[in-house]
Parts: sequence; C-alpha cells; structure tokens
Amino acid sequence: MRQLIIVLAALLAAAAHAELTPEEAPSGFVVGLRAYESADYLRATQVLEAVTAVEPACARCAHLLGKSYGRLAEQASGLTALGLARKTRDALERAVELDPEDPQALADLIRYYRAAPGFLGGSDEKARLLEERLERSASEHSS
Repeated sequence: MRQLIIVLAALLAAAAHAELTPEEAPSGFVVGLRAYESADYLRATQVLEAVTAVEPACARCAHLLGKSYGRLAEQASGLTALGLARKTRDALERAVELDPEDPQALADLIRYYRAAPGFLGGSDEKARLLEERLERSASEHSS
C-alpha cells in the first residue's frame, strides 16, 4: 500500500490533473489527505479533484476537497478568493448531499454559510436549518 501511495504521489506530481482509475481512488484520497494535513492545499485540491472525477459519490472526498478549497480561499485575494469560495461551497454542499448524516461535513457547511456573504451563498437561514438537522441527527444517534 505504501508503495502504491508513493507511486501515485509521483504520478500526480508529474501531472496536476492526472487521471486516476477507480482502483486508485482510495490511495488518491490518502495522498490528498496527507497534502491537506501538511498544509499543501493546492496539491490537495489537485489530487482530490482527480479522485472525485472517478469517484463522484465519495462524500468524504467531496468534504475534504471543500475544506482544501476553503483553505486556499483564505490565502487568496480578489477574484481568485471568490472563485475558490464558490468551489468550497459547491464541494461542501455535495458532501452533505452525498452523506446527509456526516456531522463534520454539516458543521463545515454551517460555518461556510455563517461566514460567507449572500452573493457567495452564505445565509444565516441555511445555517440555522442545517443546525437543526445536525441537532436532530445527534439526538437520534444518542437515544
């Protein structure tokens, strides 16, 4: 597994938008996670875009992609930050759509809705509705 990750990382370093096979997607997720954890958010987005292209139903991939875009948006300025903020929202919404019970994805989307201005999809009302869903889910799972 370690060798596969190293080979995959080398391939992705050579081509930012390398095409992956579905069999390589789990290893690609690990590479993206490691890039995120080492604060290489650009690399994380590149790898996770490739992963989500072959595994569009992967909620955790969409969630981590959204978090990676969010970190890039925090570091960017101007139009670049706006574009990255939209990608953040889209990926987080996709993650919640794929796994509506994921408390971490819900919490991150709530934070986005609270922080973003309306023209970027921010909304206290959207955040409130998700908070209610998160609370209901937590109470159902604790019963």
